[in-house]
Amino acid sequence: MAEAGSEGGLGGRWVVFLSPVVWLLLVALAAGTWMWAGSFLRAAEKEGMIQRTQVAADFIRSYMTGIAARQRQDASKALADRTVSADRLEIFGGGLGYTSMIVLDRQGRALAIWPPRPELLGQDLTGSQPHVRVALLQDRIAVSNVFTSAVVPNQSLTAIAVPFATPQGQRIFSGGFIVADSPLGNYLREAIAPPGGYAYLVDRFGDVVATTRNPGAQVISLSRFAPQLAAALRQGSSGDYQRAGQEWHYTSASVWPDSWRLVIVAPHQRLYAEPDEEHRRFGVVLLVSALCGLVAAAALTYIAHRRWQGQQQLLRQDAQLRAFHAELELFAASISHDLRTPLTAMSTSAEVLAEHYPGQMSTEEALVFVRKIRSSATRMGDLITALLAFSQLQRGQIDRQPVDLATLTDQVWAKLARNRGERDIRFERADLPPCQGDSELLRQALATLLDNAIESTRDRPTARIGVGYEAGPEGFITYRIHDDGTGLDADQLKEVFTPFQRLRRTGTYQSVGMGLSLVQRIITRHRGRIWVESTPDGGTTFFFTLPTA
Repeated sequence: MAEAGSEGGLGGRWVVFLSPVVWLLLVALAAGTWMWAGSFLRAAEKEGMIQRTQVAADFIRSYMTGIAARQRQDASKALADRTVSADRLEIFGGGLGYTSMIVLDRQGRALAIWPPRPELLGQDLTGSQPHVRVALLQDRIAVSNVFTSAVVPNQSLTAIAVPFATPQGQRIFSGGFIVADSPLGNYLREAIAPPGGYAYLVDRFGDVVATTRNPGAQVISLSRFAPQLAAALRQGSSGDYQRAGQEWHYTSASVWPDSWRLVIVAPHQRLYAEPDEEHRRFGVVLLVSALCGLVAAAALTYIAHRRWQGQQQLLRQDAQLRAFHAELELFAASISHDLRTPLTAMSTSAEVLAEHYPGQMSTEEALVFVRKIRSSATRMGDLITALLAFSQLQRGQIDRQPVDLATLTDQVWAKLARNRGERDIRFERADLPPCQGDSELLRQALATLLDNAIESTRDRPTARIGVGYEAGPEGFITYRIHDDGTGLDADQLKEVFTPFQRLRRTGTYQSVGMGLSLVQRIITRHRGRIWVESTPDGGTTFFFTLPTA
């Protein structure tokens, strides 16, 4: 019995000894995990800032390239005469927001200058304008570094030089503008700069092109304006530095190769406010766990859950940034083409009126050009309305509720009665199962797809339009809308959901080709997908998936 008691006491002592050790190990493990969680949350915030900086740099490059491309096309029409007056140059560049402008021939000699500088006409200016020399010799768009203007006193400008062809040979147009006062400056201030931080555009010599701070009108180097930041940039493209006793984090991305660089800085206390608050709250939980010894497992579970949430958030942000970047490139190309067309029409008509009326043109002839200007202005308004609708759909919230898609389809079909007129259309609707979604957005999508079917069967004496469904992926239903009208060829199928692609006059935004693009955005925002199958003689079927109710 004594031996047994001795063994029991020994076992009890081991339990007393091991229990604190085990608990200390658990606390140490939890403390280490707590420290790791803080570093992980900060790293996630840094990575997000790097991605936002790269997306912003890509957008700036796309924006500048779009301006230059439009500038080249318009200059080949408006500045192609044998002689170009300063007044003509002022009219051409004023609408583009340029402060100073110059046109040179293929030898680099000045043909026209605004503001007027008669003493420089006929002189070779390539020596004092390096970006003009690059555009001339390499036949490509060239962007200058920031410089103090010789024709606009007390202003620092940046210029874009583009070569363009004329019947008299190649010419160069160079327009200088104040970046801080341009839409690009507004983008820096309103969209790029983080709360409490700053954004800088710096040229390859380290001079400030534009910033959300106020550097004054003269050219100033970043090393003078923000010396600590300039020194940090020489060490790496991203990192930390101190200024005025405060810690700052910066990221940078190249806008033009060997030229501009975008730099974004944010104070640690604002950048890491949310991660630090999360870290502090978790520390309180950990302290309570160490004192009571009852929530260690819960704390570990919480850490794992937070880590998974952080990873999922990073993946979602990455996907959203990539999709947004792709849309920016698509919009840049689409807007550059579609918005320029009515502007060019209005500009050309206005020039004809200015040159030939009164005196050389009758009132009836003048009215023709006035109607062209009004028509182009109306089209511009339609384009802007469509872009606003697309943007609002991107930002708006989805009110997900069970939706009776059968009843909704009947309501939409009844509302489209005016579009059908007296035509003989055989409409067939299956007993559609309900889905989960925003009823108003789905109503808009159905209206566009059914209106598209009505338009595509307009040449049929008796048309057939059917709405059905079939099994979809897990958790989704696949719906389909089929018509036996004129189908789409292979090239049209590739562009069917591209904004501003007018395959046929149909949809809510039939004049600008945004209807099917809006439908795709609506379905995508419901976590579904949409595709189309069609042949020129076999009709068209749109398929789309929606979550089950």
